Amino acid sequence: MKKIVFLIVAIISLGCSKDNDQPDQGFTSLYGGVPYKGTVTGRVSIDGGNELALSGKGSIALIEATKDSVSIVFLSDLNRLGEINIKIPGKLDGKSFYMEDENPNIYFKVTDQNIDGKSISESQEMTFQGKLARESGQMKMVAVFKQETESFPKGTRLELNFDTNRDVSSNNGDVKGCPTRLVPVWSPTGVVMGMVPDC
Repeated sequence: MKKIVFLIVAIISLGCSKDNDQPDQGFTSLYGGVPYKGTVTGRVSIDGGNELALSGKGSIALIEATKDSVSIVFLSDLNRLGEINIKIPGKLDGKSFYMEDENPNIYFKVTDQNIDGKSISESQEMTFQGKLARESGQMKMVAVFKQETESFPKGTRLELNFDTNRDVSSNNGDVKGCPTRLVPVWSPTGVVMGMVPDC
């Protein structure tokens, strides 16, 4: 199977650090700063019955924070298969986060610590469900490919389960000097090259 590499939208401007102009209270102060780290498990099911189990390292981080927006990145490094990275830029609303599109079948939101998202297009269907708390983050993503891609045949079902946590006892929401790297990123609108945190 070809190396899997994916990513999500936008041209990025760096790090895991929190901008000076963002509010003291709210979504970024609760979930920004020290990245969540842990594991990713899942499976790839190809039409016809072939199935491959997936496992590796995973992390969740907030980047590119401004006064009213931020990007959430879900990074996975799967053993022998490469990376599957998802980046979702969105708007802030107090302690909530949302990404919306003119199409009602494309959205992603975090409200009351619950992750809920969906993206339906001609080429793929994606769903997101999970929980994001101050010290832990879990997210399940399921993608069904309705058209063949470079990495997956038509009808392939990809499932990823992120299970991460962090120690926030000394987290002030300001992690300066976090290095970044340029990688392909998967998004409901396609695959682009973007900077993601490497911390």
